[in-house]
Amino acid sequence: MERRVEAGAPAGDTEARDGARRIEGVGDRPRGRMTSFLVAVLLAAAPTKPAVERTVRDRFEAVGRTAPEQDAALSRAADELAQHALKHGVADAAGLLRVTAALSRQGAWDPNPVVIAIRAGGEQLLGELAKQDLGTEPSTHVGVGFASGTERSTVIILLARRHVELSPFPRAHARPVGPQQLCMKPGAGISSVELFVTRPQGAVDRLPTQRAGGLSCASPDFEQQGRHVVEALATGPRGPEVVALFFVDVGSVNASADEALPEPGTDDAARAALLVRTNALRLQHGSQALQMDTSLQSVAQLWADRLAREGFFSHVAPDGSTLRERLTESGYRFATAGENLGLSTGALAAHFGIEHSPGHRNNLLEPKHRRVGFGLSTRPDGLRVLVELFANPLEEEKDPLGSLYASIADARKRRKLAPLKVSPVLEALAQEHARTALKKDTPKAQIPGVRPLHDRAFEAMEELASVSVDIFVADSARVGSDSKNLVNAANRVVGVGIARGDSERYGDGRYWIVVLYGVPGE
Repeated sequence: MERRVEAGAPAGDTEARDGARRIEGVGDRPRGRMTSFLVAVLLAAAPTKPAVERTVRDRFEAVGRTAPEQDAALSRAADELAQHALKHGVADAAGLLRVTAALSRQGAWDPNPVVIAIRAGGEQLLGELAKQDLGTEPSTHVGVGFASGTERSTVIILLARRHVELSPFPRAHARPVGPQQLCMKPGAGISSVELFVTRPQGAVDRLPTQRAGGLSCASPDFEQQGRHVVEALATGPRGPEVVALFFVDVGSVNASADEALPEPGTDDAARAALLVRTNALRLQHGSQALQMDTSLQSVAQLWADRLAREGFFSHVAPDGSTLRERLTESGYRFATAGENLGLSTGALAAHFGIEHSPGHRNNLLEPKHRRVGFGLSTRPDGLRVLVELFANPLEEEKDPLGSLYASIADARKRRKLAPLKVSPVLEALAQEHARTALKKDTPKAQIPGVRPLHDRAFEAMEELASVSVDIFVADSARVGSDSKNLVNAANRVVGVGIARGDSERYGDGRYWIVVLYGVPGE
């Protein structure tokens, strides 16, 4: 996440320079004396790093929060990025690749820190900084960077939420080296830590860690020339989460690697490289490798072209159309689908950001996905748009009713709940109601003009103490896990109904599913 502020020079600065031109034109003062005077005014107005650090602390205290611990490595990285932003602009300095490279060089390891970048003149800089609502960011550590120029100064703030502490670890080697011990101290709530290393050519190694004395240690080697990406994945209260990320460079690594990975020369080569990297990551995390799908690629390419052409960047179009609608309009039938969007200097650079964003990473690793398509396009500003489209395509159902029962049974088993007994009576009621719901285009338990399904169930099976109904419309019959009431441990009997047809409101060729549960009386 990043925030960027580019402010123009303050009014006083502009007036002084305009005045210098006017006075110079009249010629009533020596040129050198005027230049010295202007430099003195600019230097007097420029803030200092201690003033910036005080303002950062004040912004946290203003919302009743204690400022995060100031970290030396984060601050060194922020200083490096501030110097870069002063020369090349805050947008260039705040890119994930450049930020990660700076963190790596300076000994930090924080994945995806919040980046707040401000470039402005004189006192305006502190004014812009004072507007930032820093207290909303959940962070444990902060780094503050500052660089001063003759007309403008730059502030970079890095906010990190650390879950592990790392022992010192070299980030560069002149030549290939063997195993190097890396130790991590997990924070509160972290139950396990795994280490992954993405090699320069895209292969991913998963390294076992040994836990002793409160530390989790592994020994990765770096036997290939180029840039290696080291990533620690921890299991905590919110599930798996990347808790450390840094580069290790071996041999001579081009300086441009900070802003762009070595990009393939054509779109087809980029798609092939993206597939290799995606599948390498999936295989190391226990998910099946994906296959390229030309139909998905066509949908992804159309969306990438539209994003580049119209200048927006979202999963939803300005007219409100969604991914589901784009896939349906293309005729692609799917059980599950997901989409990632990336924007950077190239396809692999965009994918790097996707890999280390929690929500996007979930799409990359989703076990249900089987196919993928990549769309690539270039915006007028030269940045590359990447659309990654994942899906599990639908196969023709040979036994939709059996598939539905099987998916409910599997979902109950995964939750360690007792199996349900199939009731022919409830099945007949559910089947009749599914056909009626489709005909009336109303997926509800109570349909106008039709006797309530609950009442009919109680009448047909007087021994039931309670009845619950789930009704939904789906593209596949293998979606019993979507049935909300299956988690009720008291349920003992079930009957399902399924009808397939076209609907003006819900689309054509979809399954209308009714699941009827019963709890017998004592």
